[in-house]
Amino acid sequence: MTPDKIRNVVFIGQSGAGKTSLIEHVLAKCGAVERVGSIDEGTSILDSDDLERERQHSIDPALAFFERDGVHVNLIDTPGYRDFVGNVFGPLQAVECAVLVVDADEGVRPHTRKLWNLAADLELPRFVVINRLDRENAKFDEILEQIQALSPKCVPLTVPVGVGPSLSGVERTFGAKKGSSDLAEAHASAFLEAVVETNEELLEKYLGGEEIADAELGAQLATAVKELGVFPVLSTSVVKDLGLTELVETLIAHAPPAAGVTAAAVDGGDPVEIAPDPAGPLCAFVFRNASDPFVGKLTMLRMYSGTLHQNGQFVNPSTGKTDKVGKLVRLQGKEQVPVESIGAGDLCVLLKVETLRVFDTVCGSDRRVRIEPPKTPTPMYGRALQPKTRTDEKKFSEALSKVTEEDPGVVASRDKRTGEMVVSGMSQLHLQMIINRLKGRYHVEVNAKEPKIPYLETITAKGDAQYRHKKQTGGAGEFAEVWMRIEPLERGSDYEFSNEVFGGAISDSYVQSAEKGVKAVMEQGVIAGYPVVDVKVTVYDGKEHPVDSKDVAFQKAGREAFKLAVQKARPVLLEPIVNLDVTFPSEVVGDITGDLNRRRARVQGMDSEGDFQTIHAQVPLAELNEYSNSLGAMSGGQGTYEIEMSHYEVAPGNVQQKVVEESKAALEKKDD
Repeated sequence: MTPDKIRNVVFIGQSGAGKTSLIEHVLAKCGAVERVGSIDEGTSILDSDDLERERQHSIDPALAFFERDGVHVNLIDTPGYRDFVGNVFGPLQAVECAVLVVDADEGVRPHTRKLWNLAADLELPRFVVINRLDRENAKFDEILEQIQALSPKCVPLTVPVGVGPSLSGVERTFGAKKGSSDLAEAHASAFLEAVVETNEELLEKYLGGEEIADAELGAQLATAVKELGVFPVLSTSVVKDLGLTELVETLIAHAPPAAGVTAAAVDGGDPVEIAPDPAGPLCAFVFRNASDPFVGKLTMLRMYSGTLHQNGQFVNPSTGKTDKVGKLVRLQGKEQVPVESIGAGDLCVLLKVETLRVFDTVCGSDRRVRIEPPKTPTPMYGRALQPKTRTDEKKFSEALSKVTEEDPGVVASRDKRTGEMVVSGMSQLHLQMIINRLKGRYHVEVNAKEPKIPYLETITAKGDAQYRHKKQTGGAGEFAEVWMRIEPLERGSDYEFSNEVFGGAISDSYVQSAEKGVKAVMEQGVIAGYPVVDVKVTVYDGKEHPVDSKDVAFQKAGREAFKLAVQKARPVLLEPIVNLDVTFPSEVVGDITGDLNRRRARVQGMDSEGDFQTIHAQVPLAELNEYSNSLGAMSGGQGTYEIEMSHYEVAPGNVQQKVVEESKAALEKKDD
């Protein structure tokens, strides 16, 4: 199939808008599948995962395709919950156009606008479908007004005949004839004007009163869609089987073909454009990885140039390694359709290729370029996960690696300071889905808890102490005496050690042993179990015994002397402060700022862009637990935020007291 005969379309929209059912009915209408699956009955072709069937909504993207009138159309269904938005970015990068599905009852909701903007950021041509117009509370004019608030370029291509239970058909505004309904005629002129305004020659003819042929207008419509001059709006009802034929015909006739799309890539640091030539150098992009419990790893590719053959080879520029293609298939939901080769402009799936990660580029040996990956949102809702049993522990790392590889919205990393494996997702629901998937698909059960805040300990004054360690048993004893002075260093200095012992009171080797003891305590903490930093330690005197002194004795003496000195040096707890950028609709600015004040935030500045504002603030990390859920509730799901580590500050007294008490309680519980 040549690129001019290929259409790649992603369906996006708020959960509950009916994207999955709409695609499945389109597939059935075009003869691509024998039956239409049911989400309610758990027989959906696209929602095939156990969790998707249980929850009755999409979690992962799903691929499907149909062919009609010599055109091959690839469809990607995407999840509609904002919790799983990370799974939308790859599919958006792999297509030429997007179909935004809006429920005729619910209308444009917060996440609908978010998804529209994501497609707009990529300058994707877009269609809008007002779906479920057969519903009791369905509205057309009101929903259309909401859609046109997204962009005034959204104009109806088809309109309903009746709404709700009285819905009996759909009519075209493009080429509306006499006898059409008042609604079709009312929107026909607006549609005509929207299209001709994108072409100066047609606009002159229109203003001059000349008639414009349907063929001429249709050709310009395809151009206007591609150039973002018009976003056609269509009306559908899968229950009454209305508007689906018009949707299919519109995608075939007016959606941009893969032939007209080039990919931006980097060749050794230089920007290049990849033309969609099946005979050109191989270049493809991994837009999703998935795992099938029976098949193994599935790698989904968008072909930009060249042709990939069954049992052929490719190069991964990220690793420089050559790998075999193995089995090559298309996906019809979960069903695999083997193919011998896939050319430029098409979508395909590689089976059991373990070396490719999501957003990798696939090349041939003759040219190695890299396609820039999409910038995905930073997952902010984190929990420390720990395997429940020793058996789970053996499988945990591998299972977690597979789960995070499937979903760009999930990040797992081990905190160097706390030692915890922290897994972060977009929300509490998202992370719970990850935990459920670990259990259901990989048979790994985990305990989840709030991650430890990586506090630090330090001192604010000088401290001096001495400690004698003496242990006498029946055999050789242990003896060591260490005199130690500590003082605070500038923040970020970490640690400094000085040996000021004169006259050989302690051998240099034993001073080093004392330092070992100090370092051990600094890692474990003194007042609350957190690492001690920014301290200068000086050993200036002591005693040793010719027989009983040894390395272990001076380690113990150094450890205990340091603890005593810290207690005299006004120890404090340092808490991590992060830079927070939070973006939200302007109308909730009061709620957002009030909430930040309660979280001890210091606002650094504020920016505005359209209907949204961004606050830049510094906030203690400990105050951002559950912030994802709070922000979602305050902003109607439209708020987003990012954090990055800034610095450490002395924690307020009440915070220090609480942390120290919790640490003591945990230690006592452990001893019991």
